[in-house]
Amino acid sequence: MSTSHKEKIIRVLQLFQITDEKTPMNAVQVSQKLEEEYGMENVHRTSSYDDVRLLQSCGYPIKQAENSHKGWYMEKHLLEDWEIKLMLDSVQQARCVSVHEANEIRNKLLNLTSQRGRSRFSHMIMPLPGNVRGVGQIGEYIEIMLEAMYLHKKIRFQYTEINNAMEKVLRKEGKLYQLNLYTIYWSDNNYYLIGSHDNHDGLTNYRLDRIENMSMSSEETIGVNPELVIQDYIKKSVNHFSGDTIRIEVEYKPAPITNAILYDFAGEGIRVRPLENGKYKAVFKKMDSVTLVGWFVQYANRFKVISPKSLKDKIIESLEQAQSIYSE
Repeated sequence: MSTSHKEKIIRVLQLFQITDEKTPMNAVQVSQKLEEEYGMENVHRTSSYDDVRLLQSCGYPIKQAENSHKGWYMEKHLLEDWEIKLMLDSVQQARCVSVHEANEIRNKLLNLTSQRGRSRFSHMIMPLPGNVRGVGQIGEYIEIMLEAMYLHKKIRFQYTEINNAMEKVLRKEGKLYQLNLYTIYWSDNNYYLIGSHDNHDGLTNYRLDRIENMSMSSEETIGVNPELVIQDYIKKSVNHFSGDTIRIEVEYKPAPITNAILYDFAGEGIRVRPLENGKYKAVFKKMDSVTLVGWFVQYANRFKVISPKSLKDKIIESLEQAQSIYSE
């Protein structure tokens, strides 16, 4: 096969990668595009049939359209459009990803679908509200961490905090942290590093978007943490779900939005019944935690906790503290 023919096969494949069932491409269109986009002259349309058969024999899912005059299309792409949509939404809301990085990822994802698919996502070309401003180094840092975990090496970095002027500054005057990194965990649109320090017992976590100047150490990682230990740590420390599961009773006035909020929080195991005063009582189970109290404080105007008393007392205490702050 000549060099020009090899190039032609690659170009034909590239053309079909932007097709789908609703936008097929026939032999005439293939010849035109090879000339217009790649400068290939005197391409006979009948040669496209041989090219398609060769690509099909190599395993590419190129299928003939129901109306054969319309040509062929790529039946399957690397990702379905709905999968790309999920990834685009996740990237857009990621607080640890910069706008620049989010745009680069979006463009790469859009290259995995058809031309028609890209047009369907055109409404998403807009400012990304969840992303941070600036160039960002999230991609570089994730690569470092993946390689460090693969090679069982420690990582080094500096950590930041927010001062009273609401400025990001290095913690402890730029102290260099060294961590035995065990996993990277995604929670609340942020990545968390989970690992341990040589001179401390137990696990610890750091938010990736607060890290600067990360590098891989030459020192070997020490300590082995089974997955169950890490999962338990995540529940108790990263997600703040510490404590035992408790049975909760709440009273509320039903309404579509109130019902939806409670259902999303309590899950399918919730049980409800009407009360004589026109309100409803709901019973469900949740893990006792700081976030549990915070949720009920957030929706104190909708839900009243009846039991357990310990949870009710914590909510009242939080509300009184808030009232005290606003009364000053």
